[in-house]
Amino acid sequence: MANTGLNFLNGVIAPMLTPCRPDGSLDLDGVRGMVGWWKTRRGLNTIFARSGMGKMFTFTVEETLSLARAVIDEAAGRFGVLAGAAGEWLTQREGMRPDRNAYLTQAIHLTVELGRLGVDGAVHVIPYALEPASGEAIHDLVFHYYQQVHDATSVPIVIYQPHSTPPEYRIRPRLLERLLELPRLAGMKVSTMEDEDFLPLATVAADAPFALICGDENNYLKALKHGAVGVIGEGCNVYPEILADLKAAFERGDLEGAERHQLNVGRGLDLVSGLNSGVAWRQLMIRLGAKLQPYDREPFTPYPQDTVERLAAGWRELLAEYH
Repeated sequence: MANTGLNFLNGVIAPMLTPCRPDGSLDLDGVRGMVGWWKTRRGLNTIFARSGMGKMFTFTVEETLSLARAVIDEAAGRFGVLAGAAGEWLTQREGMRPDRNAYLTQAIHLTVELGRLGVDGAVHVIPYALEPASGEAIHDLVFHYYQQVHDATSVPIVIYQPHSTPPEYRIRPRLLERLLELPRLAGMKVSTMEDEDFLPLATVAADAPFALICGDENNYLKALKHGAVGVIGEGCNVYPEILADLKAAFERGDLEGAERHQLNVGRGLDLVSGLNSGVAWRQLMIRLGAKLQPYDREPFTPYPQDTVERLAAGWRELLAEYH
């Protein structure tokens, strides 16, 4: 894969677990506390605010800008910053789609304002929030969404294709070829474990200044072999060292070491098997010294202390070789 020259799309990118108060409102002191805790870790390159893990579709425009401002201020150049810039879709859980023009207008406004704040890139989830017009092909809807945001702004744009993307909205090779004509389209997070989904996109992007980012950390080594340059996954929040060392081993040709790190990534995910990982990881961060509260944007009772202690013990054992 060609080097984009955009270092913030390489390596370990943490999909920020949005710090919240008990009522689900943004905890900006907690945002600063989480970023401050990351400064004590090794391996993290970039923070992705308003991520899928951070409940991106629960955000208003103003909340998005407040979150991004706090992350940028606290990161202070130590980390790259990506921010989700899609329009509001607060009616998602009710099965109602947003107004198409309002959604696009908000996406353009957010991208412009996030650029003024100093983000390195604006992340735009594939617009499966939008209903195609009568007779409009979905691949045309997707292309024109990115084209309109691109042409109205000057910030590098990153496509985000979550696991939850409906099949008909997923980006296929021919659509990616069209999108690569937009020069400020900088990369794409692809959340998949399937070679038949990832490989065709990697082939199209192989000679382009475009960063493919693995969106499934369990698949990171395989994705690196296919040309990925970075990873966005929940473990990037709490064990960036493992993922950073995985890539370093791969790049120096130590495949045995890379495979061992990949197994440790799986062990890390197993630590929260059966738990609400967003809440559990926050509680682990707090146990390890991060100054934030354990609440999510959606109601959930934090786990008892013995659960957190077991999680912390497993984390310490896992990370012992990475200090």
